[in-house]
Amino acid sequence: MKLRVRRSAVVAAALVTALGSAVSSAAAGTVSVETLTPPGPYSAHSDDATLGPLTCDSSEASGWLYDTGPVAADVGLLSFTNCTMSGMNVALTATGIPWQVLAAGPSPSNPSGYNVQGLAVHVEGFGCSFDVAGFLSGPFDNTTDELALDGDLLVSEAAWLGLVNDDDVAHYSASYHVTG
Repeated sequence: MKLRVRRSAVVAAALVTALGSAVSSAAAGTVSVETLTPPGPYSAHSDDATLGPLTCDSSEASGWLYDTGPVAADVGLLSFTNCTMSGMNVALTATGIPWQVLAAGPSPSNPSGYNVQGLAVHVEGFGCSFDVAGFLSGPFDNTTDELALDGDLLVSEAAWLGLVNDDDVAHYSASYHVTG
């Protein structure tokens, strides 16, 4: 992700976003709204995606980067490769796409923060399944073009032999390298 954030936020990843070259503040003072140059498509890759006890070899995301905030981007595609949970191969399917990536605004602890809204994923293994939903947030590092997403998602529709239950919390964590 060639995201050059001069101040606050723009992408989030899911997942997951990318900038072509520069971000500059479009609003002085109050709430920061970013101007992204140029707008367009992005892609993102992670080698460390985890969802609770579930791990995946990799995750890919792509979508569109907008030229102004607060909606910085959307996540139009999210896929996962070679995922396992408790020794069982599982498939993850993103649902309800596209998801919005919102600029979270600067704060002392997160100067370029982003939130991925509306996130929903269906997990399915041999005779077992569950859904997770919620939002993720995290900072973008301009030096490495990495978006670190993190957050707790709520489990529903669980049918996983009592190992995963409705209303369980599943922690998602991944660092996405973004290009665009």
